[in-house]
Amino acid sequence: MQRNTAAAGVGARVLGEIEETTLDEVLASLRATFPTTTTKDTTTTITDAATTTTSANPPLTQPKTFPLPALNALVHRHFRATHCAPLSLTGRHRELLYPLIATLIAPPHNQAVSIVDFEGRFDPVRLLSTPPFPVEGIPGYALRRADLLHVHVLRPPPRGPPGHVAAQVAQMEGYMLYGAHASRGREWWGTVVIGGGTEPAGGVGAGGAAQVAVTADWRGWMRVERVWVRGFGEVGVEEALEGREGREREVEQGRWVGVSPWGSVGFGGVGGGGWLMVGDGVKYLKEM
Repeated sequence: MQRNTAAAGVGARVLGEIEETTLDEVLASLRATFPTTTTKDTTTTITDAATTTTSANPPLTQPKTFPLPALNALVHRHFRATHCAPLSLTGRHRELLYPLIATLIAPPHNQAVSIVDFEGRFDPVRLLSTPPFPVEGIPGYALRRADLLHVHVLRPPPRGPPGHVAAQVAQMEGYMLYGAHASRGREWWGTVVIGGGTEPAGGVGAGGAAQVAVTADWRGWMRVERVWVRGFGEVGVEEALEGREGREREVEQGRWVGVSPWGSVGFGGVGGGGWLMVGDGVKYLKEM
C-alpha cells in the first residue's frame, strides 16, 4: 500500500511538470522549428558513369514555359485566375500539340517531351511534316529526323482501376529520370497526357504532377478550332471564281485558334506566328 502511494506521488509530480497546450500551439511550434519549403524552381540532375539527365522540375504552383509567346501569355493568364498550371485542351487538340512538340524538340530549344497517350493515336512521324513555331532571330530552322528520338510515347490501356492515369504518369516520370534513353543529355520539358478521361492527371506525387504540362481530352479550358474562312455570299459567278483561289489558300495555310474564357490564341498560317485576343480587341504579341 505504501509503495502504491509513493508511485502515485511520483505520477502526480510528473503530470504537474507537463505543460498544457493546444493543437494550434503545437502546429505553430512545428512551423517555427522546420523552415517552410521555398517555391523556387529546382533542377534535378542524375549522373552515372557515362551520361547526365537534367530535368527542370518546377513546383506544382507554376505553369511550364511555352515556346509560342502568345500561348505562354494565355497559360499564365489562366493560371493567375485559377491557380491551375496545366494547359487543358479539347476540340482539335492535335493541331496544336504537333507544332508545340515539334518546336520543343527542334533547335534552338532542344528539349525532350514525354507523352502518355491513352487514345493511341499520336503519331511522332507526323512531326517531320509539321512546321515548328518560328523563333525570333533564328530564321529557317527545322525539325531533324534525329530529334524524334527525344519524343517518348507511352501508350497504356485506355481504362484501368482507380488511379490508373496517375500511375501511368508516375511510370513515365520514373522512366524519364532514371531510364536508359536517348534524352539523357537533354532537359525534360514535361509530360503531355492525351485522353486521360475524368481522372485528374495531377493526382500523382509531387514530381509527376509538376511535370504534367498539357492535358488533352473531350473537355478542357481551351478549345482548338479551325479559323473560319468566309464563304461566297451573294456574289456573281465571275466574282466567286476570282475569290476562290484566295479562300483555298486560306484553307491550305491551316489557320487555327484556341478559344478560352481567358482569351484566344491563333497559330498556323504563313509564318506560324501567334496573336492573343484580349477583351474587345486583338493584341499582336509577336509577328514573325
